[in-house]
Amino acid sequence: MNKRNIVLLFVFAALLGCFFQYTRLDGFLHLGAVQNQRTAEQTEQAPWQDADTIERDHYVIVYDPTDVPSMYSRHNVERMLTEQKKSFESYAFYDAVNIPETTRGIIVTTGRLGMVASMENVLDYVRNGGTVLLTQHVDPREGEPMGSDVLQAFGIAGVGGDVEAPGVQFLTNFVIGAKGQKFEKGSVYSTTAKDITLTPDSEVEAESVTGLPLVWGHAYGDGKIYAYNGVERDDKTNEGFLAAMIAHCGTEAIYPVVGVKLFFIDDFPAPTPEGDFSKIYDETGLSTADFYRQEWWPWMFDNAKRFGIKYTGLIIETYGDQVHGPFHELSGRSARDNVVIYGRELLKAGGELGLHGYNHQSLAVAGYNQDKLGYVPWDNEQDMIEAMQELHRYVKSLYPDYEFRVYVPPSDILSPEGYDAVKQAVPTVNIMASLYDGLPSEKAFYQDYKRNADGSYEIPRISSGYVPDSFMRWSVYSLINHLGIFSHFVHPDEMFYEESKDKSWADMKTGLTAFLDEMETHFPWLTPVTASESTPYFDDFFDVDYRVVRQPEFLEIHAWNHRGEARFLLRSDKMLDRAENCTADVVDDGAYLVRMTGDSARLYWR
Repeated sequence: MNKRNIVLLFVFAALLGCFFQYTRLDGFLHLGAVQNQRTAEQTEQAPWQDADTIERDHYVIVYDPTDVPSMYSRHNVERMLTEQKKSFESYAFYDAVNIPETTRGIIVTTGRLGMVASMENVLDYVRNGGTVLLTQHVDPREGEPMGSDVLQAFGIAGVGGDVEAPGVQFLTNFVIGAKGQKFEKGSVYSTTAKDITLTPDSEVEAESVTGLPLVWGHAYGDGKIYAYNGVERDDKTNEGFLAAMIAHCGTEAIYPVVGVKLFFIDDFPAPTPEGDFSKIYDETGLSTADFYRQEWWPWMFDNAKRFGIKYTGLIIETYGDQVHGPFHELSGRSARDNVVIYGRELLKAGGELGLHGYNHQSLAVAGYNQDKLGYVPWDNEQDMIEAMQELHRYVKSLYPDYEFRVYVPPSDILSPEGYDAVKQAVPTVNIMASLYDGLPSEKAFYQDYKRNADGSYEIPRISSGYVPDSFMRWSVYSLINHLGIFSHFVHPDEMFYEESKDKSWADMKTGLTAFLDEMETHFPWLTPVTASESTPYFDDFFDVDYRVVRQPEFLEIHAWNHRGEARFLLRSDKMLDRAENCTADVVDDGAYLVRMTGDSARLYWR
């Protein structure tokens, strides 16, 4: 070998050594670096100069101060009207009720109709074209006369005793997207109702699966009464009914919504379980790692394209149970490679990476049902901080230029100490995403959708799993009608769970495909976003203010304090002719999604 070839061989070996060393030190992670840039803010509009000359949509609430369900219903009505930027006045049922001419609707939160002192004024209001909502079942009591004329006005021919009303099915699109949908009895929606008989001219909007009327409308004079045959529930699944009832007050009812679709994947990317899982191997002939690589992830990737989904993936560093420091990287090179490969593919699909935990031990001290889950409680907040700091060091070593903004607690459990630990350890986290609703006994971290004073966001999930049951499906319909939000999550390894022992992988694929297809069919107007991408939409929802001018020929909307797009759901029996300075897409019969980027818009009727 001549001297020149020896030099070339030496140079080649040196370059090859540098290449492997650069790879070993994750140098290529710095090339083509991925980032998580904030959406550029748009200019905020000034308030409409004539805003003070136009009243907000105004409602009158009548409640029973001696009855807990009535007071709870009153609270929920007031909260929803405040959220929708509408005004209201509340009166105890023994007070003389003042009904301004401009009132959009009267909302009666007590079924003791015979005790409403101003009932005749209420009925006069309906006869003259107004709308009345009854949010509790009628409640005849001894010594409290409830005249047949009042019952007839509410579309009721006879009232029996209390009965359980399991499940719910919709005969109309009273709830947007729900016509023809049935949410079966069992763990799903149920309420205590009255065994009632309706007048022949009443129109049933929704009924129990046993055929008992739950919601109906009854024309009275020039106006209409809508009645709910149930009691206020202590969960949030009544919100869809309530939002729909308010949306039927008067003509051209309108309210702001967020209008987004979110999808989270917990424990992904994360260390892939090694070896074979018999259930998966028997069905697919694949090891667990090959199942993730060849079956599960390609299918999820295709779902993103097919159903318009942007995934927010939540990273786990290790599945160990360590809750005392010091904390170190434990998973090895294979786990790091998985986080890099799967993470980059998720980002390539338009997704986002967030944080789930150093391990899968929920950040909570003792007393949060850890024993039921096989978890180890943490002793103190400092250990939680150090574990999250290690996770942050780990993910930043893999994605040096990426800002991690989302945190989802393992098993949706998070104590106040854990909440503070996340914020201290990873200051860039400004989105907490746990659960919207559930049983208090589960001791999970339940949230409302809100923006905190420090600018961080609570963006909970409403449904989960590959085969959502009727309860989850109804919760989804309810929340979309209330706020215009779809928020779902799955785990990659749910087929390994005890709860999934009776479901094959084929069953789970079929279940999630059917669910996503149902959502896309009924709610194609929701915008797919990652968690971080959703925050400008939430900002516009939280900040927007508006006024509405209704004329026979058109509906005029003035909106301000939105930097991007103000979004509204509009319900009207009128046929739209054209939209000016906005878009108005049909989302159901008599329902539109109105989107406007400017400060004023008009919808002209045929």
